[in-house]
Amino acid sequence: MKLWLENGDSFPLQLSVQDCALDLAMPPARAGKVINELIDTGHIEPDYRFGQRGRPKRFIDISAATTEMLRNLTPTHPGRVLHLESVHRLLACRTSDADADSQSLSPANIVFLIALFSFANECGAVRGLGVKKLSTYTGMTAQRINLQISKLRRLKVLLSAIPGTTSGRILGKTTTVYWLNLDHQFLKPSEHRTVLKPMVVTLASGEIVCGMFELFSKLKVERKKYVERASGRLSRRQATRLALKNLCAPPIKQSAKLDFSLVEGFFGEVSNPGLRFALQSVVDQIACDNALSRIHVKVTKGKVSMTTTELRSLYKELLPLNLQHKKTTTFPTWKNKPMLIRLVLSMASTVADELILLIRQLGIDATRLTSLELAQISREPSTDRYLIVAQDHSEPDKETKIEKLEENSGI
Repeated sequence: MKLWLENGDSFPLQLSVQDCALDLAMPPARAGKVINELIDTGHIEPDYRFGQRGRPKRFIDISAATTEMLRNLTPTHPGRVLHLESVHRLLACRTSDADADSQSLSPANIVFLIALFSFANECGAVRGLGVKKLSTYTGMTAQRINLQISKLRRLKVLLSAIPGTTSGRILGKTTTVYWLNLDHQFLKPSEHRTVLKPMVVTLASGEIVCGMFELFSKLKVERKKYVERASGRLSRRQATRLALKNLCAPPIKQSAKLDFSLVEGFFGEVSNPGLRFALQSVVDQIACDNALSRIHVKVTKGKVSMTTTELRSLYKELLPLNLQHKKTTTFPTWKNKPMLIRLVLSMASTVADELILLIRQLGIDATRLTSLELAQISREPSTDRYLIVAQDHSEPDKETKIEKLEENSGI
């Protein structure tokens, strides 16, 4: 891949083992092995030319089938493709055959990172990439993928990775979420840097999802007391409202308008800690999109709201596949599902309020924000996050500068 990106128009190419080792940043012994393997598999076609003294010159050419495959992978406009410079830096890294404790990247590490970069957004977040798909792209087993994750987290090339989980009530089957450290020396491009160094921040609402699970685990016992006192004359909704007064509910925006009795069934899997982190990751992602939209509304003086397509996508993300089109009189009914959407959006809006305030306090230029990410630091419940910010480094126009001056001066 590296040879194609750098010499795609120059084939056939005269390349010795020493040249290959220097160009690909690997030991000569491995470079010779790589070339021979590519010849054996038909990806490279050798061309020996005579005419001079000594041994014939060996030229290499990429086969027609491999050329076509690489053309499909090579972007037409490289400047518009995310992380292409980081991929080039990875391919230029000197690799090592050392074990997992080595401080250098192995060829397997590089292949794994390139696969992640293929699906990463502007801030380096990777979602929707399951083990099966990763195995297809990298040729690695699930066990070897876990070894890559462990080493890359130790080297801090991966900021964080939240494992996928399975639930029958909410989210369904999720995939691992990865956050790449784009500021790492192995990945950081020398120019056109748009992502700021990840910052560790504290959000008071950072445990809002864990708070909801704890609330619903206690709600059942507390509600039962009120029903027994009233001799069964209270409805489930009335008993829930009374019970909530004795419980410490998370501070959710517009919580008075939410009917918690309709969403209690979605939070029944209290013993599944992975589900809490997976749902918190979804809430954080929605909060970032919410905050970014609201910041742009203030900057551009426009209005932004969630589209029908976005709501439909959220509906599919929150509900397991078998519950998305299920019509039944038992849980979940047509009343439960919309209330779950409202609850999740309310939690995300609460986090977004705090995130917007935090961005102002950190002095981040809101006029240049293009993307936001909140990455969970550990697999333990915490209010701490990595805040990853992507900005447009182009010069803002005069109108934007005036708006910025007015905002700072309080006009």
